[in-house]
Amino acid sequence: MGQLLLHNLRIIDPFGEREFLEHASILIEDEVIKFIGRGFSHVGFEGQILDMEGKTVLPGIINAHTHLYSTLAMGMHPPQKTPKNFVEHLEEVWWKLDRGLDRASMLASFEAGLMDCIQNGTTTIIDHHASPNLVEGSLDILAAVAKSFGVNISLCFESSDRNGEANFKDELAENIRAIKKYTSNPHISPRLGLHASFTLSDESLESVSKALKDFPDCGIHIHVAEDLADEKDAQARGYRSVIQRLDDFNLLSNQSLIIHGIFMTREDRHILLKHGCKLVHNPTSNANNQVGVLETEIIESMGPGLGTDGMQNNMLKEAKEGTLVRGATESPRVDYLELLFQNNPDIAVKIFGKLIGHIEEEAQADLVFYDYEPRTELNADNYSSHLLFGLGKPSDVMTRGRFRLRSKKLVGMDESQIRENSRKQSKRLWSAMKAL
Repeated sequence: MGQLLLHNLRIIDPFGEREFLEHASILIEDEVIKFIGRGFSHVGFEGQILDMEGKTVLPGIINAHTHLYSTLAMGMHPPQKTPKNFVEHLEEVWWKLDRGLDRASMLASFEAGLMDCIQNGTTTIIDHHASPNLVEGSLDILAAVAKSFGVNISLCFESSDRNGEANFKDELAENIRAIKKYTSNPHISPRLGLHASFTLSDESLESVSKALKDFPDCGIHIHVAEDLADEKDAQARGYRSVIQRLDDFNLLSNQSLIIHGIFMTREDRHILLKHGCKLVHNPTSNANNQVGVLETEIIESMGPGLGTDGMQNNMLKEAKEGTLVRGATESPRVDYLELLFQNNPDIAVKIFGKLIGHIEEEAQADLVFYDYEPRTELNADNYSSHLLFGLGKPSDVMTRGRFRLRSKKLVGMDESQIRENSRKQSKRLWSAMKAL
């Protein structure tokens, strides 16, 4: 592709090399950023020039853990049996939803979910998929939809024993197939997905450990200690903790994504830090499931990323709500923008092997633009408040140097058709859930 110069911008890149810059320009060439700053000389420039009319631009935003398969859950009927605890909530709601998915409803979930990501400025998604009744090829469907939207996707299938040994073997095989197929793809990063320790036998963990020996650069993506039930299960099996169990099976590495970690001990954290594992915090999901608040000591020692666990695709909203949830518990203040704009890019760089999540030279040109007229002064010292409480939704979104959203309209995608189909498929999915 040719050169594209975007000028007349206010750049905000929290924790980046240039955190705040007004009246600035960005030069893009071959899907990456080549120049950021003021005073770009137009003399002799033969590329395209776009006046961005003073818009505020952020780096493309990263969701470090989500479940796109749950996109059609909004508004679904309450469970027929009222759950009494966390595990029953999984059994009566989410494990029925994932079993109810077929090809049509799964495709609709991916399309509607990724459309919502783009419309909220989320351009890199680390997903954790489950569809036990449609395993083989499910990750190819997700990869194809992600390609059509131009986003970066990390994909895996959450392998589990909860639907039987044969199903576990199919799910593990789907992970391995995807790892082999997509490892060299610059925009798709496969992981080996596991649901949680309490839904996996020692025999299954041994199978996973053996499989990973052939893929030393690929880590696991697993829920850990989201609820005490996970820890109690590990202890009943003879392990000190979930983390010790995973370590005993040689499943922890500097490519591992550890999700939640609410009930981890200090010893668990030392094990994770020793292996270079990355923790991902999901505050709104934790609040919704009433499982607790991640301790400030864990956040300070582990430097976790920020995910949504499928609750939403608006990461600025997740950061704001995380801030408010923690404030309601009278816990010490945590800078959720640091999780979002520093820790998430660190995770993305490790997973994708390229610079994502900052507006810097040689970074992938993923950019999110806002028509934002602040009601108070916006400057280098106070922009965090504007990000959390002011911006709203973006007007334009670019990935790899191409607009995917322009003037709040999808480029090359039919929004009305995607929404109409997702409403249709949601009804089918809910009916399937009732039959389970």
